[in-house]
Amino acid sequence: MNDVKACVIGLGSMGRNHARVLSDLPGVTLVGVADPSEQSRKAYRRPEGVQVFEDYREMLDVLRPDYAVVATPTELHCEIACNVVVRKIHVLVEKPMAMCVDEVARMIRAAAECCVAIMCGHVERFNPAVQEVRRLVSERALGPIFQLHARRLSPFPPRISNVGVILDLATHDIDAMHFVTGSRVVRAYAETSRNAHTSCEDMLSGLLRFDSGVVGVLDVSWLSPKKLRELWVVGEGGMLVADYLAQEVSWFKNGRVNDTWTPATNFSGAVEGDVIKTYIAKKEPLRAEHEAFVSALVSGLPPPVSGHDALAAVRVALDLVKSGLDHTIASEVRTT
Repeated sequence: MNDVKACVIGLGSMGRNHARVLSDLPGVTLVGVADPSEQSRKAYRRPEGVQVFEDYREMLDVLRPDYAVVATPTELHCEIACNVVVRKIHVLVEKPMAMCVDEVARMIRAAAECCVAIMCGHVERFNPAVQEVRRLVSERALGPIFQLHARRLSPFPPRISNVGVILDLATHDIDAMHFVTGSRVVRAYAETSRNAHTSCEDMLSGLLRFDSGVVGVLDVSWLSPKKLRELWVVGEGGMLVADYLAQEVSWFKNGRVNDTWTPATNFSGAVEGDVIKTYIAKKEPLRAEHEAFVSALVSGLPPPVSGHDALAAVRVALDLVKSGLDHTIASEVRTT
């Protein structure tokens, strides 16, 4: 595969961002975009050489791209992705991958049967701050991990009408926690409320238990005038705080931990220690996501975010939605 040809299906805010990144990505040529809305097509500032279509199927048949980005409303992901892969075209699907577990499973099967790659756009995995936290956790810089706490707050987006804050936003943090810990959620509980949204929850206070024993806390809402994206990781060696927006990581060290004293059985509490702010080279996560997907396609390696990763995030999100509605604890051993 030499120059990779890509196209974008859906010209909403995320679709336009994908198109912007792809139009300036070395080794990739954006050949087409598609959207059924005439208003969206006219509003798109088309770079030279990019064709605009009303029907995405016509675009796929005429241009025969190497991969397509599906950035449409979530309820359309499954049908469109299956129409892409049946044409032997690789596909990157925006998160959440689908509205239900069965649709995600169907997309995974379809891609496997057609021998093409499918990847979900869990873009926070490619945020340099999250990558640094994962590196430090993987290297056991903190020793045993006790808790992860995600805070994702923002004003209510008028464009959102078909899903609540759990599927639209909390899936970012569920996947980031899976990514950082390397473990899966086995139990979930949620308190939710609906305040500004017309049909779905717009606030989540959630608790997760991972198969590693780590506890996850989710504080996610569309009710804050201030935009906030943070992940705290607490362990024996202190606390890491990742700021997604600033792409910064600070390590608040536990003053009682030293190189000669590490067993968790001796842990007796925490006191203030040194604070280390790690320098991180900043990079747009969406660009890094596409670079990683293209690299996988060129090398023939699996995509860095698999369909099963997306399936795990959707399962937990739907468990949280259900828990918030009926006030029960969802408990299930995850196998994917």
